[in-house]
Amino acid sequence: MSGSSSGRLWMTIVLASVLVAGLALGVRALWFSEPERPTRKATGAPAVEREDLTPEVRGSVVDGAGGPVRGAAVRLISPSAPWSVLSETTCDGKGGFSFPHVETGRMIVVADHDPEGFATGDAIDVAPGATEEVRLTLSATSGVKGTVVDGQNRAVAGATVSVAGMPWRVPSATSDATGAFRLVVVPDEATSVLAAAPGYRKAQAALEHRQPGVELVVRLELGVPGPVQGDVRSADGAPVRARITACAGQGPEVAAVSAEDGSFVLPAKTIGCFAVAQMSGAAASEPTEVVEGAVLHLKLGAAGGIEGVVVDDRSSPIPAFSIGIESFVPAKSSTAFGSLMRPRFDRGPRSVADPQGAFRWDKLMPGDYVLTASVRGMPLARSGTIAVNSGTVTRGVRIVLAMGGSVSGRVTDAHGAPVGDVELAFDTVSTIAQSTVSARTDAFGSYRLDGAPSGVFTLRATKKGFRTRLVSGLHVASGSTLTQDITLTEGGGVETAGVGGKFTMSPEGIIFAFVGPDEPAAKAGVQAGDRLVSIDGDSCDGMLITDAVQRLRGPAGTTVSVSVEHSATRQTVDLVITRDNMVREGFGAR
Repeated sequence: MSGSSSGRLWMTIVLASVLVAGLALGVRALWFSEPERPTRKATGAPAVEREDLTPEVRGSVVDGAGGPVRGAAVRLISPSAPWSVLSETTCDGKGGFSFPHVETGRMIVVADHDPEGFATGDAIDVAPGATEEVRLTLSATSGVKGTVVDGQNRAVAGATVSVAGMPWRVPSATSDATGAFRLVVVPDEATSVLAAAPGYRKAQAALEHRQPGVELVVRLELGVPGPVQGDVRSADGAPVRARITACAGQGPEVAAVSAEDGSFVLPAKTIGCFAVAQMSGAAASEPTEVVEGAVLHLKLGAAGGIEGVVVDDRSSPIPAFSIGIESFVPAKSSTAFGSLMRPRFDRGPRSVADPQGAFRWDKLMPGDYVLTASVRGMPLARSGTIAVNSGTVTRGVRIVLAMGGSVSGRVTDAHGAPVGDVELAFDTVSTIAQSTVSARTDAFGSYRLDGAPSGVFTLRATKKGFRTRLVSGLHVASGSTLTQDITLTEGGGVETAGVGGKFTMSPEGIIFAFVGPDEPAAKAGVQAGDRLVSIDGDSCDGMLITDAVQRLRGPAGTTVSVSVEHSATRQTVDLVITRDNMVREGFGAR
């Protein structure tokens, strides 16, 4: 056999082997592979399979011109008497809505939006695994307008006028200064309109003789009821003397004190408001609506407590210390009407002597607490957030008093001459206690102040005949020393640098209680009543006023970024405030 013939033979054998191996692999792939799943044709983005939401009712809401209605309220209604709301949602930006995973059966979809009107869809039968499409076109209903007056035919402003006889909520109206109101959306199923205002007996008018496309005009006369009787009981049912507060944040606040038998009387103007009872050593009662003709029963809750220890940074117990409540936020179950819930208990600080460093604080309202412990000559220390529940004692709280850092330097006057006998201390370290750490300069103006608090702090320098100087934005690690020289100016008042403003704590958070017109905060757009939302991107939820103040203070010319919620509009805005030097009379949290 020639060499060329031998080469062709070997080539044929190799090709045949490759072909056989390929066929074997193909058969194996077909045998073991999963069936090919159908895929959506590529359109420049990965295919996304839609989640199975069936049974589902979905669709769109449009106005009379066919345009989508964004934000329309859509409800899924059971048509069985009496009608009931199965689910509700809001239309998206394209007027679309969806009720996924609904129960099967017969139902109706209704929608409304002011001013486009109202729409009721035809009854649909939803079957298992089915998707029902519904399109609703809003149209103006036969609205209702009129006036709200009292028994002497005087206009009642601020009365709430609502539609009655409906299984779902329909947008209400409020009477103006002349008592006038107008309800745009009044479905045909509505039976009457109802007017209510604090201090008045409710008035109702039947929706009879309504004509399609014609507004019905009604006159609602609110009566003047008599006073409301009530009583207060302790958690175990015994009558007690307690303070009753009604209408706080809802109108002119009304206060009363119950008698020894727990009885009290509230004036008629509190009808429609909510009331709470509070007493030292007990949890406040739940906010309860004052209803005409009904006795108002208020029951105090059982108090809670906190138990823990105070130790040093080596875990050795502190045998004698002071402890107080730095902050308190009522339990969420009591904050639906949080303006009524004011802590009425001793915040301290109170002295404790125990060889094991143990403490216990009883008779506390339910809520979240932060405690501050202090020992003379050491920096104050705080606990974390402590949750206290009604009738229980929260145990295992541990507060650690650390050694703290030190600050040293010289104090001079405007000419560079040393100033002796200047008192130095740490400013705004707590809302319940002053720092117990202080030092004085010697004849050369030198000082050393131990026990600096953790985090950002402010140093206060005071001497008669000189302006008090606050030096802010300082920080030193525990066990370390920071050098800080200070220059004092002759005169009176207090010199500081920061954004200005005074603060208060509310159930919603930290509020600017006052903002001077020439202060940096005001120049940046902050107004009195605004809520502090964040500082340099850090949320202020749960932040203490003292911490917020220290972070807002700082050298003149530096900036701080804040977010505030304007009290007038409830809109949150981001602001950059440039700190500046300020001189004022007296002290304040700024």
